[in-house]
Amino acid sequence: MTPDDLLDSVRHLANQVRDVAIAAADTDGLPEVEGVTEVVILGIGAGRVAGDVIAAICELRGSVPVIATGGRCPSWVSASTLAIALSDGVDNTAPIEAVEEARSAGAQLLAVAAPGTFAEACVNWKIPVVLIDPDAGPAAGLGVSIVPVLVLLERLRFAKGMSGAVSNTASQLSDRVAQLGETGDIDNLAAVLDGRLAIVTGAGAVGKHAARRWVQELDRVGEVAAVRRRLPTGPADVASGVRLAASTSNGAVLILLRHDFEPGGLDAGVALLSDHFDNIHSFSAAGDGPLAQLLDLVLLADAVAAALLRRRSVQ
Repeated sequence: MTPDDLLDSVRHLANQVRDVAIAAADTDGLPEVEGVTEVVILGIGAGRVAGDVIAAICELRGSVPVIATGGRCPSWVSASTLAIALSDGVDNTAPIEAVEEARSAGAQLLAVAAPGTFAEACVNWKIPVVLIDPDAGPAAGLGVSIVPVLVLLERLRFAKGMSGAVSNTASQLSDRVAQLGETGDIDNLAAVLDGRLAIVTGAGAVGKHAARRWVQELDRVGEVAAVRRRLPTGPADVASGVRLAASTSNGAVLILLRHDFEPGGLDAGVALLSDHFDNIHSFSAAGDGPLAQLLDLVLLADAVAAALLRRRSVQ
């Protein structure tokens, strides 16, 4: 992927979120859910990550338990379960066996998938499918997997306020794209990462999932060694990061991801980081709601990866 390709993905993310929300809102043939008491999200790889995020959001907005189980179909799945399968179009990450087990157990089923073998199998099984873009960039790929599930859950009355959350998210992503480059934070971070270890930290569900995507983007796209560490709560936690930094020839850069849905009592941990790391770059999420703030932080990761690629292309 070239820097321009990645930046195009960043710029188009808001529109992709809007488009896939409309597709989910227009999906016909939704299952009968009277008597459904729980929802399971089935997905492997990127689908597992999206499932974890959906479950975290539904802890705040859901009316029934929403549980991400990865590629496994739990033994308790039954006719009182709605199973939603996620696939990004890579056949080896499609939860086919889990879907077959859920069907055998009598669960109601929905799928969100890119065109391919898995989507075709779902159509043959008479499972309603929301199709997503298989070529969406990293931030877009996460967003277009999460958003249709949230819209479907709202349509089925298992979650509240999701359409508004999606609208707020798209607006925030548009605002963030317009602001990229205004402060120089992205380019400043890219300039110091080459040859150093990136330690990415964040708290709470939003911080954890955003940090996971930052590590993936820095490593796979930006070709920068990166690890995720939890925000320290005491000296032992920060000592682990210090040892990591000391073990690399050029030291480490600490990337601190902040958002409005953090648990309380983080000030001491942030102060510990300031005491032990000289090279700290902090990014604060904006937007209304956890989905908006998560994808805002993930979009910033894409922008940093694009800046790293751009620097490498001119060296």
